[in-house]
Amino acid sequence: MIILILLLCLLASHAISTNSSSFDSFANATTFQHIANSAPPTDFSWINKWAAVGDSYTAGIGSGALWTEREEDRKCSRYDKSYPGLLHDVLGHQVKLFQYKACSGDRTGQIFDQIKNLDSNLDLVVITAGGNDLCLADIIKACIFLPFQGEDKCQEVLDLAQHNIERVLMPNIRKIIYAMQPKLSYNGFIVWVLYGQFFNIENEDCATKQDWSFPRLDPVAGGLSLTIDNRKKFNQLVVNINQAIRDVIYSISPRPWSSPYIRTADWDAFMRDGLHGQYCVPGSTGQYPDPSQPYLHFFKPDTTVSGHRDLRKKDVDDLMHLANHDPLLGAKITSERHYLRDVLLATPNCPADSGSIGLGLPDRWGKYFHPNELGHKTIASFVLSEIVAQRAVILQAENPRCQANADLFQCWQQQGRQDYASADLMNENYKIYCREYRPPTGHYEKEYVDERWFNYQTPDTHWFRLTLRNGAVFDKQQCLDSFDRVINSCDGNDPENPLNWKFGGRWVRGNYIYEVGVSNSFKRPWPVIKAVDGSCRGKYKFIFSDYTLRGKGWSTADFGQKCIRPRMVGCLGKGISVFDWKYLNGAEEHDGMEWELSVRVPIATSSRCFKNNRIAFECGGFTHGCEGNG
Repeated sequence: MIILILLLCLLASHAISTNSSSFDSFANATTFQHIANSAPPTDFSWINKWAAVGDSYTAGIGSGALWTEREEDRKCSRYDKSYPGLLHDVLGHQVKLFQYKACSGDRTGQIFDQIKNLDSNLDLVVITAGGNDLCLADIIKACIFLPFQGEDKCQEVLDLAQHNIERVLMPNIRKIIYAMQPKLSYNGFIVWVLYGQFFNIENEDCATKQDWSFPRLDPVAGGLSLTIDNRKKFNQLVVNINQAIRDVIYSISPRPWSSPYIRTADWDAFMRDGLHGQYCVPGSTGQYPDPSQPYLHFFKPDTTVSGHRDLRKKDVDDLMHLANHDPLLGAKITSERHYLRDVLLATPNCPADSGSIGLGLPDRWGKYFHPNELGHKTIASFVLSEIVAQRAVILQAENPRCQANADLFQCWQQQGRQDYASADLMNENYKIYCREYRPPTGHYEKEYVDERWFNYQTPDTHWFRLTLRNGAVFDKQQCLDSFDRVINSCDGNDPENPLNWKFGGRWVRGNYIYEVGVSNSFKRPWPVIKAVDGSCRGKYKFIFSDYTLRGKGWSTADFGQKCIRPRMVGCLGKGISVFDWKYLNGAEEHDGMEWELSVRVPIATSSRCFKNNRIAFECGGFTHGCEGNG
């Protein structure tokens, strides 16, 4: 899996091999090919003055040791294993000035002030900013750690965050970029680090087997579970933040050679798919560190069910302080008005802004939902890659590339995933996906990702994702061939899988990445269903009968509309007065059945349609006939 470290060829370059040993273990585990280049974009001796500005992601809260013992560094929670700290080690002794201004909790108003205090003629500025403007601290508090105000309060802060993307974040990012521009040297540039999606959404273990809230502080109310649906909301917010940042940057600097030079370091997909570094990865235990998930990229508390029982009094006091006053994430409640009035930046109006002014939580709590030391190594590698790429543009030289020794082919079942779907459905839908795919019509800087979901909110929910990289052009035939291989080369000829269920997989083909994933919206039986099954029960009521049918392994993807209902109409005529279909979430609680159908039909027609199994057989199923007096 480590072979997927697609940008760490930089670690083999001269500049890195002669510096920081903190990258050694990553580099040694990586297989790559460094393409020789006559130009020197990997020579960092041109960087004499540089700066790091932004929020707690740039400050690196909790990663390593404090940057220095100075009050300013302690107050801003700057740490030496942050990605700027790692870059500082790599860039070498030729650096004459490094200004580390990033401060945990700062919003774009304060970050604007950081930039105003920078020196001029900077060769490089790295930045992460935006999360605090979307009230991320309030979201984590209301939806995860202290979720005692219910689903409505959680949704309220999520809605506010989405509202703030356009109202606050995008206009403020534009002003920040314009503030940085005059601080740059002639060939200086900006690398803007994007955020990573926190949650894996493959199964419900995180909701059912882990405890992320602290309900023992509230003997009455219970917390919200980190269900797949809730995790999708948090992830989508991160996706929207990143897209907003990209959109503003592209509107100001649409080409690598446009002024000002700005590049984005997007480490999300690699962390998510390459190293499985998110929370809630299947098989994770909830411990931290987690022996079952060595590549987790974020700090977290112990979320095992017993993990909160032995909280120290100091921890309880801190959490109660969090519940009543300051926001999480090391953020500080400070008066922003004197910043914002001067620069005319929009204010986010987060719920926590009405709390009391204080110093915030200690870093042992504030670091949660931030990159850990491994996360910062990944970010630093991506920043270095963007530095080299932009330097190659400036020098009009070839950009050194990092390539795996061979294309990568993965099957998800072999990695322990337990979501599966119908082979017939997948083989029908990948052809639709390739036929209806719309290639990008505009510019994409590094990669273009397209994803489409099928049979949504059924046990057979699955999706197809195609990623184009480095200017690759869509090829319809390659699309068809690639998805066919991913679907049908995995999970075949298995005696334990006689119904040929498919789990999906991933094929990296140079600049093309083809992925098939299954995300069961309703929990399917495990181990896999080996035979279709079902039940039927009828109840006589005067001139009509009520029937309840259940099934597993058949008619699971269409709410009964494509096969069962048409055949009922054909068999019973138009006498169906009730057709109530529902999927059963948690199959083990329903004798392994995946769906239930309630119908009301004329009494005279029931025996020729249900008791003889006619409809079930025509739809590829089975029900053992019908019980009851219907």
